[in-house]
Amino acid sequence: MTCTKSKRSRRIDRGVPHDLIVNILEKLPVKSLVRFKRVSKLWFRLIIDPGFIDRHLSNRRNKDPGFVKASTGFVDSEIRYRKYIFMDSMVVNRDNAIFHSYTWLVDVPPDDRYDMMNSCDGILCFQGNINICVYNPATKEYRFLPSGMNTSILFINASPWCRSDQRLGFGRDLVTKRHKIVMFSDPFQSKTGQDHLHHDVCLVFNLDPNPNSCWRTVGAVPYKINAYSRSAYSSGAIYWLTHENLHPNKSEVIIMFDLHTEKFQLIPHPNHCSNKKRSTLQLGTLRECLCLAYLGPNHQLTIWIMQQQQQKITWDEVYCIQLWRNELQDDLFRRDPRYAFAENKDGTLLICAGDGFYYYKQNNEIRCVSHILRQCGVPTAFTESLVPIYGRSLSIEAI
Repeated sequence: MTCTKSKRSRRIDRGVPHDLIVNILEKLPVKSLVRFKRVSKLWFRLIIDPGFIDRHLSNRRNKDPGFVKASTGFVDSEIRYRKYIFMDSMVVNRDNAIFHSYTWLVDVPPDDRYDMMNSCDGILCFQGNINICVYNPATKEYRFLPSGMNTSILFINASPWCRSDQRLGFGRDLVTKRHKIVMFSDPFQSKTGQDHLHHDVCLVFNLDPNPNSCWRTVGAVPYKINAYSRSAYSSGAIYWLTHENLHPNKSEVIIMFDLHTEKFQLIPHPNHCSNKKRSTLQLGTLRECLCLAYLGPNHQLTIWIMQQQQQKITWDEVYCIQLWRNELQDDLFRRDPRYAFAENKDGTLLICAGDGFYYYKQNNEIRCVSHILRQCGVPTAFTESLVPIYGRSLSIEAI
């Protein structure tokens, strides 16, 4: 069998320049490349090479993005209850037709209630009340992170219905090329189980090949971060909103955590947002830059993009969308609005919120593309990748 594969590989490569083969492979979907790793040892080494993975990810980012929504629960089988994570992957084409791909992650150990965070480089991070799981849907690889003494403090008295996903940040150190997960822990959390909505100790986990990797305590968090505000990753840093009551300073709304230096820093925000309720603000990423969205009482969705040149930060307004008489209002205008947005390469803004999928073109009204399954959890923009998480293959049941 090995001899046959070797001969087949030589026939494939014969007469074809190696650089051309690499160029072709870098543009293929992950599903094909996972199969092609079996063609030969040469192709296997090529496809798992970090440089190839980065170039392939860059090519995938040049395509239109998709979205993922996830929910967790139990399904009753003949033998026992089976726990699962259900994911709905969505892509909208140039004709504004939406395509769904449903996946069940069945019997995910250990038992917990998982919420999905934002994605980074094709990797999803799920946090339960006790456990944390990272998963690459394209390669079907997963990894559960170890629970240390510090991390258990955060959840020991947590309610089974608490929204624990926003206590984490997830992103990539652009210097070391390693992905990191950042957690906030309050070692003085009340034994009554009350959530203070802020956490005073910062812990970091390096997602590297070392099976003995553990959480590291970085130090105290100098700002009161709103645990219920959604974090955003951009260009080697993770961003959060500060808590409106516990950190009322109106000039300190956005903080940044540099994943390489592992230091916190305040970031100036758009001038128009100083007097806005932080519950109406949401961080995100557009055009590989940090962006800030605001949902106003006049039924307008405004989005700014952050630009940084020579240590100077400015904000440019890129969208001001009137939501008058649109059902999107019902999904967005709530006490804790959570939604996801991304841009197609033709400039169309896509918004995934509630049970609707919407698009907006400049100088055009917002329109509903399709209704989607209403599920628990927050949607996230997603781009598939080969990025490894050094875990194991997960049991998959796809619809």
